[in-house]
Amino acid sequence: MKKNIDHKILINFAKGKYSYNDYLKVKEWFTHIEENYAVKQQLLTHWDELSDNIDETKDEQLQHIFDKIQHGILLEEKKSSKNNFVWNYYRTAAAILLIPVLAFSLWYYAKSISSKLTAETEQIEQAWVEISAPDGAKVQFSLPDGSIGWLNSGAKLKYPALFKHQRKVELTGEAYFEVKHKDDTDFVVSVPDFDIKVLGTKFNISAYSGDSFSDVVLKEGKVEIIGKAGIFSHTLAPGEKIAFNRETKSLNLYSVDAERFTAWKDGYLIIENEYLGQIIGRLERWYNVDINIKDKEVMNYRYKATFKDEPLEEVLRLLSKSTPIKYSIEKRETDSSGVFQKRMVTIQSK
Repeated sequence: MKKNIDHKILINFAKGKYSYNDYLKVKEWFTHIEENYAVKQQLLTHWDELSDNIDETKDEQLQHIFDKIQHGILLEEKKSSKNNFVWNYYRTAAAILLIPVLAFSLWYYAKSISSKLTAETEQIEQAWVEISAPDGAKVQFSLPDGSIGWLNSGAKLKYPALFKHQRKVELTGEAYFEVKHKDDTDFVVSVPDFDIKVLGTKFNISAYSGDSFSDVVLKEGKVEIIGKAGIFSHTLAPGEKIAFNRETKSLNLYSVDAERFTAWKDGYLIIENEYLGQIIGRLERWYNVDINIKDKEVMNYRYKATFKDEPLEEVLRLLSKSTPIKYSIEKRETDSSGVFQKRMVTIQSK
């Protein structure tokens, strides 16, 4: 195949004046040795056009130029080969250096993720959850260890978002617990007057701040009552109730029917031969009302009754049937912000 050769490029190439593209063209022209004759013929034609005064034969001069061109091609290929060698060397060196860089990057990234997860876990471990039961309502809850329970009206329970070394909760008000047993850790309920240490059991605690007492009733299992500042320590058996009087700082133990003290979570209001003065707080929380006792002697009237989802009016009507009392329920009023206030109930002698 005949090649179109630019003799100017050839002459400049022989003089060492060429670009990389010129080199590629010259190399292509001289790639196949069998085409040298055709190349020489074209060179002779162009040579005649360039000069008519040549001392040496055209063929000798042409051979000289041809040799210089071949030599230039070889030099350029060596240079290119050297450049490729240098590039391969640096590429290999870069790859070798990149391995520890990548390893360090992966380690640093993994460490960062681990540190972030550790920090988040620590935040979760330090975080506390607080739940409360609105006045006149009951709330069921589940704890991180699988224990369950119920909060009575106005009660609050605070516990860690994640139990780690110790399962400890803080309670204000009344709650019923069904604690899941774990061999490696105790369960502790803390109230203002004492701590209740359990291993897995069912029990009820009443510790409202407005009451004059705190008490614990054990339904199943075993609990230890530990007074704050080491004032007292007592272990309860099923069917026992322990009551701490805040005014006298005295501790009393009773044998009771535990079902009566835990029935509130199922909607039962049980009054078991109790003074009106003892049940006023329960009625206020149960129905979310304020009760005003106008005549103090009515506080000593005793009552025994069981109510199931009865409205307040019906409860008061039945109480007034068994003792000489009368009552009135005031209409709910709104405050300055438009929020309804609690109903006011007045109880007095007939």
